[in-house]
Amino acid sequence: MHVTRAVEADIKAIAALFTVCFYDSVIHHCGKLPKPQAMEDIFTLVFWAEPAAALVAKDEKGTIIGYCFAPTKLSTLWRLAITGGHVFKWTWRWLSGQYGFGFHPVTVIMLNKVAFLRSSLTPAKAADARILSIAVHPDARGQGVAQALLAEALRYFQSSQVKRVRLEVRPDNLAAVWVYEKCGFYQEGKTTDSQGGWLIMYREMEQR
Repeated sequence: MHVTRAVEADIKAIAALFTVCFYDSVIHHCGKLPKPQAMEDIFTLVFWAEPAAALVAKDEKGTIIGYCFAPTKLSTLWRLAITGGHVFKWTWRWLSGQYGFGFHPVTVIMLNKVAFLRSSLTPAKAADARILSIAVHPDARGQGVAQALLAEALRYFQSSQVKRVRLEVRPDNLAAVWVYEKCGFYQEGKTTDSQGGWLIMYREMEQR
């Protein structure tokens, strides 16, 4: 297994891995599995907002078994979503049925994003950077893949002069919480969305 920077050609595999790893969440938000285009469009935006922040773990065959998106400035992603025309493209594809879900999932997703945005704007909970999304294929768990991805993300944050990193994790995901704590993250607050609670965790980066 080795960790490397993702390239645009990896997006389809990353989107598919997200759906496998967060199947229950996808069903909760969309009511059913959306068409692949929906997830691929989201990850395309995340990738192009900060390509250097996109990491993948590959096995000896070159198959992607894990990924991590670790942007240093989340505001860049939101800005690109609007100025890059992604929101308009998403709206057109949604209305034309290319995503495979109706109006209710959009409402749920938007309300959840507002809750997270409100939490992240609280001064005491602000952070320069995020572990925005990280996942490891079920067949590859327990092999140190998540730790390897996090270690590379932390090196990227260090080189980018990041002061503080934030992430959110479900409190019942004990394996993930253990990995984060092992990598220097600590629990500092909670937030919620329509699916339940989240722990907010931070890591202070050493300044050189």
